[in-house]
Amino acid sequence: MIQIITHTGKINHEPTLWLQLLQEGADSILVRKPGWQEADYEMLLLAANPSCYPHLIIANHPVLCERYGLLGIHFGEAIRGSVSQEELLRYQQSGCILSTSIHSVQTLPVVSNIWSQVLLSPVFDSISKAGYMAAFDTNFRLDKDGYAGNVLALGGINQHTADKARHMRFDGIALHGALWQHPERAVRNFISIRDAWSGNSFSSS
Repeated sequence: MIQIITHTGKINHEPTLWLQLLQEGADSILVRKPGWQEADYEMLLLAANPSCYPHLIIANHPVLCERYGLLGIHFGEAIRGSVSQEELLRYQQSGCILSTSIHSVQTLPVVSNIWSQVLLSPVFDSISKAGYMAAFDTNFRLDKDGYAGNVLALGGINQHTADKARHMRFDGIALHGALWQHPERAVRNFISIRDAWSGNSFSSS
């Protein structure tokens, strides 16, 4: 499983890049734009090809998930506790999967299985955040300890580390900095990472 996390700001032709990335094998795209209002997100969704909607997870705006038939909703660690179990169940019953973030594997046993996926970071040294260093060594092997959802590795994932995440037994990877440092090369870089994750390249391990 490969998830894309969007650039945090505005970039040219972004919805077109979403479609291209999905066509090249991305499983989902987390649309996360810190500081954006619901109307800003909606304008971006309206610019996208509707065929993208079933693959999009929206951050913090459940109304848009329901309105556009998106794949799911993401709530970051900071606000996860402020969303009631009743609300989460309603979103789930409306057809939206639920996603959240954690920063310690010790959190997994207390994450309810109502969450379909968690993003665990930083697995490797962050590409987009200077000084945000890996919290795991290369000998780490994931033990989900009863958690039934997918655990995706986030932080420092590129063509050189994707296969290491696979050997760590993550269910998938989430890509951010490796794509958006150079948006004009996002699709090309994605293909290299996709092939490394699937074991179809000679990336160093």
